Amino acid sequence: MEKFKAVLDNPDLLRDSINTISSLITEGVFKITKSGIELKSMDPANVSMVDLNLLATAFKEYNVDSELEIGLNISDLTSVLKRAKSDDNLTLELKDNLLDIKLDGNTKRLFSIPLLDIKQDTKIPNLEFPANLRLKTSVVEDGISDAEIISDAVIFEVDEKSFSMRAVSENRKSELKLESGDDALIELNAKQHIKSMFPIDYLKKMIKGSKLSPECTIYLGNDYPMKLDFKVIDKFQLSFILAPRIENE
Repeated sequence: MEKFKAVLDNPDLLRDSINTISSLITEGVFKITKSGIELKSMDPANVSMVDLNLLATAFKEYNVDSELEIGLNISDLTSVLKRAKSDDNLTLELKDNLLDIKLDGNTKRLFSIPLLDIKQDTKIPNLEFPANLRLKTSVVEDGISDAEIISDAVIFEVDEKSFSMRAVSENRKSELKLESGDDALIELNAKQHIKSMFPIDYLKKMIKGSKLSPECTIYLGNDYPMKLDFKVIDKFQLSFILAPRIENE
């Protein structure tokens, strides 16, 4: 087995990243390169896609002899990472057909989980989005929670000057709206009116990325997939792609 060892002095970054994607995928192939650790995977229903990049610069120590791929059960990995304390040093190291996870804090703890033989080659689709916006993640959380009271889907709408999330069901409605210039709407790029609807159950899972970043970027089109990005420069990027729910005329 090729040599790989990485030390992280902020376990929250890895723990929260894996915990966020664990509600969407059950197993995955992690690609380990000189630049970092990547995971690209579809959920079992082929409704959403996960694209996770943990950059080598996020680690206190990062060594890999040559590019390699390892398959892991996401539930196993999540269970172990939940045992990490925020002030632990967390070490990932490959030993034979196992991934060793060492937690070094007030005590020294070791977990080993088996590598899986998974064949997975997920390609990120080439999507072109006519609109994008950057906003406070807490706003998206509010919009999802509001919409959930009304419906199982939420409509995202954007134009040159505003963004809204709304849900409609019979005689009930919820709406969250931001205008250009509002503090929570950091950036808005749209040259036309855009509208798409998405399932709330998936959005609730994706917005768990709010633990990783106070801001997110949303990319939208008309009755088109959305892309949701969480990013911290020089540390990580976590992206989700979600298929739209097409409205019945």
